[in-house]
Amino acid sequence: MPSSPRPRARVDRRTVLLGVGGVAVLGAVGAGVALRTARTSGEAQVTPTAPPRPVDALRAARPATVAHRGGSRDWPEMSLYAYRQSVAAGVDALEMSLSRTSDGVWFGLHDETLDRTSGTSGFVAAEHTWSEVQRYRISAAGTTDPGQSDQPYARFDEFVREFGRDHALFVDPKYVGADFYPELFEIARTQLGTADLTQTLVGKGYCTQTEWGDLASARGCETWGYYYADELAGDPELLTRTSGSWSLLGLDWSAPADTWSTLAATGKPVYGHIVPDLDAAHTALDQGADGLVVSGVADVVGPLTTEG
Repeated sequence: MPSSPRPRARVDRRTVLLGVGGVAVLGAVGAGVALRTARTSGEAQVTPTAPPRPVDALRAARPATVAHRGGSRDWPEMSLYAYRQSVAAGVDALEMSLSRTSDGVWFGLHDETLDRTSGTSGFVAAEHTWSEVQRYRISAAGTTDPGQSDQPYARFDEFVREFGRDHALFVDPKYVGADFYPELFEIARTQLGTADLTQTLVGKGYCTQTEWGDLASARGCETWGYYYADELAGDPELLTRTSGSWSLLGLDWSAPADTWSTLAATGKPVYGHIVPDLDAAHTALDQGADGLVVSGVADVVGPLTTEG
């Protein structure tokens, strides 16, 4: 690969949490102690810093990083284990594709069936209950470490409860009918204890999934619609027809420079996908990517933060 300039400096989660002056965010207990100390000593009172706002942090990061299925190249995809590993690596956001069981449980699954992830044969998730899904595990066979332990499937409510206060969550209801989309907002509202989901949920979908994008936008959420260069070339009107539903755009990391320029001309941030390694990350960043949707989290996120 030819040499290329290093990517732009990254505003990482540490910068967001610590702030420009390097003063750590005070938790509720720490802030109370500081205030009491200030009052008894006559020093100036300390004003607690507001907690980080996940979507604002995502917007500020350069490049922003999103763990694709929790880091699908590294760990069993969309397992809580994978998401925890990605959080430890320092990603700004987590992505989950969703299926819905016959008894109404939303959980992480990219396909209509469990066949690819669990080795079943014709196991359509929508035709089975959650208890039936729980009999299976997500295989590590497609990762860089196939010897690691298989993992349970993760429910959407668990995902939101554990990660939704500190990370932007890219949410993609894959093969589920639009009539069920409002359930996702209700689940998130219940788990987070607030009706304001604008700092948590990012409606993510393939570019033509505009009904989902429009619904998420109507709720005040950011949206991310992804494209592929070959499809844009084959359908010159595709971007014009669909981009209005998405506040953030996605393009395959290896797309030609002119396609990157076309998406950048919309004035919307463009994230390269799906980035497997550091070379691919540099390729996208050299084309002007504002963010990266990363499958190889372990290979990409730490080194990018160090370079920044």
